[in-house]
Amino acid sequence: MLEADVVFDLPLDRPFSYKVPDALRVTTGQRVSAPLGGRPRVGVVVAVRPEADETLKPLQSLVEPAPILSKAGLELGRWIADESLSSWGSTLSALLPPPPRAKRAEVIAPAAEPARTASNQAVELWTDAEREDRLVAELGEAPGGALVIAPDTESAARWARRLDAPRLDSGVGPGERRAAWFASARGRARVVVGTRGALLVPLSAPGTLVLLDEQDSAHKPPGPPRLHSRDILLRRAALDGSRLVMLAGAPSVESWQRADSGSVTRVGSPPTAWPQIIAADTRGILRNHPLTLPLTRAIADMSRAGRSVLLVVSRSAGALGCNDCGAVIRCPDCGVALAVRRDRRSLACRLCARTDPLPERCPGCGGHKLGPFGWDAERVEASVRRRFPRLKVSRTDPDAQVVIGPPALLRAPRGRPWGAVGFIWLDGLLRVPDFRAGERVFQLLWAAAEAIGAGGRLIAQTLHPDHYAVAAVRGKHREDFYRQELEFRSELGYPPFRRLCQISARGKTGAGARSLLDEASEALRGIPGLTVYPPLALGAAGAATAARMRFVVKGPDDLPRRIGPALRSFLERGRRSHGMVEIEMDPVHI
Repeated sequence: MLEADVVFDLPLDRPFSYKVPDALRVTTGQRVSAPLGGRPRVGVVVAVRPEADETLKPLQSLVEPAPILSKAGLELGRWIADESLSSWGSTLSALLPPPPRAKRAEVIAPAAEPARTASNQAVELWTDAEREDRLVAELGEAPGGALVIAPDTESAARWARRLDAPRLDSGVGPGERRAAWFASARGRARVVVGTRGALLVPLSAPGTLVLLDEQDSAHKPPGPPRLHSRDILLRRAALDGSRLVMLAGAPSVESWQRADSGSVTRVGSPPTAWPQIIAADTRGILRNHPLTLPLTRAIADMSRAGRSVLLVVSRSAGALGCNDCGAVIRCPDCGVALAVRRDRRSLACRLCARTDPLPERCPGCGGHKLGPFGWDAERVEASVRRRFPRLKVSRTDPDAQVVIGPPALLRAPRGRPWGAVGFIWLDGLLRVPDFRAGERVFQLLWAAAEAIGAGGRLIAQTLHPDHYAVAAVRGKHREDFYRQELEFRSELGYPPFRRLCQISARGKTGAGARSLLDEASEALRGIPGLTVYPPLALGAAGAATAARMRFVVKGPDDLPRRIGPALRSFLERGRRSHGMVEIEMDPVHI
């Protein structure tokens, strides 16, 4: 009788052993139903041994008649769990299609092992404006299977239609997701489109992996697997020799740095169809009306030309700045904008937890106009309607002459390019208390320029018209932005030069959350190479009453392996009487 080790969707990072009844044919990578905690649960078999302990409980049944994962898939799942400080079972559960709800006829093929041939192909980073059209053409000629990973379900639906491919994401039903998984495993579906839940889908060799909008933070949403899709695909390509293509007009700083180091090959040329870029200086003129003269002219000119205008509105960022000279109050140690606490009495650094009283004057110009000033969409709409009463202005109709909304509208597909895009208050994005604020502004501006093209205008209303992100987009010089951004990150020890881990605690009281974080911080004491920052209260009135707190750990590339053993007990104990601890490796938002 055989013995099988099974992992479950639990915070416990260890398998449970069961004896295999003679009537069941079980192999690694197969899903089974087994008794656990007094009821049957679905798990994945990760090991099978020839002799079983007769005192073990038996497996109950097979979920599928064939393994859903290859040994390579199990190995990749194990790596993801180790890198994200998650359990193996929870990681696999998040990356597999749902089990069948009832017995029905399905054509199921076992997941084939990849060829694992040595691959001399470098990972490719496509940055040119024609990247999407070229991808469609190349996938049509790909010799093996292809997996296309989109950042969200809307993008997945759009690309599935474009490629006439099955979907593997939460936007379709469980049956459709299972059908797509096994069609790919059998080689019946040459291309599969999905989101994070498709990262382990088997492909017929030679495989092609594609990451759309590589820079999009939606590739790392909350919850397991707590790792960026980019990093998972990079590891998968290294393990099985698949070709990996990443698409981004303005890539993440991490991927650009990899290209500089030679591990990623940039493919593409500088853009040719580029709009006029105008940085409208708003010092002293934006508090009473949201439209500067350049933006007002752009709306008038484009309406006469029959082209639509998008006005991008971002709410107040929560950081303090001077609305006269543009200076932003930053942490002197971390270089990120200090956040205004919800009690409106102090500033706090979200990284090192430094707190300072609210200043009365701007440290740059001595002015008194300090605040987290910003415009909301409703006020902008009212102002535009007063200025242009004959135009159709809307926050809901994408076909209006003037559309007002969040930056996400730049990703929405359009039959015709925007005539102009105006950022009402770019400083609201620059003032976000996060070291990635400049990168996100650059990526939004670049996306806007691509969405406009030749003959249009991009107007950025800002107190910082000479900011290097704005200058790089105006000059079509991506390398200028990344050079300065990498210098900033290197000097202060931010990714990609150091890794971050965010450890947060939720408790019934602030004291309970603080107690949990103090335990976690103490567990890390003495581990070499770490910078452990003090806890920061995230509640409404500070540490005394906040029910949620967090602290950040900074360390080298092997940070998960350094801190994992010390933090494992916090993950496995789960919720306790005074709260629970959550651990997030490589957070995309600080």
